[in-house]
Amino acid sequence: MISDLKHRITLQKSVRTPDGGGGFTETWQNADSTPDVYAAIVPLSGSEQLRFHQLESTVTHRITLRYRNDVTPAMRLVHGTDVYNITAITDRGGLGIWLDILAALRTPA
Repeated sequence: MISDLKHRITLQKSVRTPDGGGGFTETWQNADSTPDVYAAIVPLSGSEQLRFHQLESTVTHRITLRYRNDVTPAMRLVHGTDVYNITAITDRGGLGIWLDILAALRTPA
């Protein structure tokens, strides 16, 4: 399994800052502790849909990394120019060794 961890990814969290008009601006910044980790990225499924008169494709991936307790579904993963939105997180086997993350990569087709 360790030999499959060949993709360096960055964990990012959302930060909301007041915009001065009563709303917020959302920006993304690297996670606090060790944001860069190695992971295995495996595509699972793909689909296309028409959204706002544009064709959009969605590809679901399983991303596996060493267990961390600071990863939440509100975060995202960045690998190069690809941005993955986290949809689910599981502790494989409940042993605290591997973290399996289901994530969606959305790109305009």
